[in-house]
Amino acid sequence: MPQTALAAPALGAVQQGLAALAGFAESDVLRNRLLRAAPLLPRLPLDRASIDHPDWAALLDAVTVQETRMFRAAAQIATFRELVLPTLLPTLGDGPLSLVSAGCATGEEAWTLAILAAGAGRDWQVEGLDLCRPALEAAVAARYHLGPPDALREVPEADRAWLDIADGWFEPVAALRPRVHFRRANLLAPDLPAAAADAILCRNVLIYMTEEGRVAVLRQLVAALRPGGALLLGPTDRPPPGLGLAPWHRDIIGIWRRVDADG
Repeated sequence: MPQTALAAPALGAVQQGLAALAGFAESDVLRNRLLRAAPLLPRLPLDRASIDHPDWAALLDAVTVQETRMFRAAAQIATFRELVLPTLLPTLGDGPLSLVSAGCATGEEAWTLAILAAGAGRDWQVEGLDLCRPALEAAVAARYHLGPPDALREVPEADRAWLDIADGWFEPVAALRPRVHFRRANLLAPDLPAAAADAILCRNVLIYMTEEGRVAVLRQLVAALRPGGALLLGPTDRPPPGLGLAPWHRDIIGIWRRVDADG
């Protein structure tokens, strides 16, 4: 179906389906991606929306935003490493440090967490979650083009020792790979173990969601954090009251701590 033949009611019905299925909000970004994916739309069973239905899965692959890079939001990553991790580590007990990248896209932020964890001096594991199948394939392969623009522009020089860099490409060193895992998941129901994660990074995901979707995802992520665990969000992501989150510190933007709902 050519873009000019895509009827507005049909487009609206698909947008409603995406909102119900994955919490996607109507936006110019989503509409433009739907128009580019117009040939996929006539096959969609609007009454059977599922991330596992092949036609819906193909549409989700086409419309999810996959912008990411190593050490993205470097100031927040540095704050997490220098101020948050040292507080978390003494409270872990005997288990590994468990970190999650929710909405991991092509994996660079999950591999960033792996570098931080590998330098923490104890056992660790990282899990990356995303809906987009091609992005997850790229995350698992973990072989990235150097640019331009410079894909490593925010990576501290000392941390580049964790990357093999050659011939215009880079990839994480082999020692990191066994402890990093990726899987396809809907953040509205990510199937994360309750109170098991020490920190979850979910940046620039909620901005594409409806208010109901944002709250639903935040509830899931908070439930997955152990008490005292850290949630790293984008600077404009403001969790509503009553979710069991408090700012990590009044001078730190975008990092939240799991506390009692009334704390």
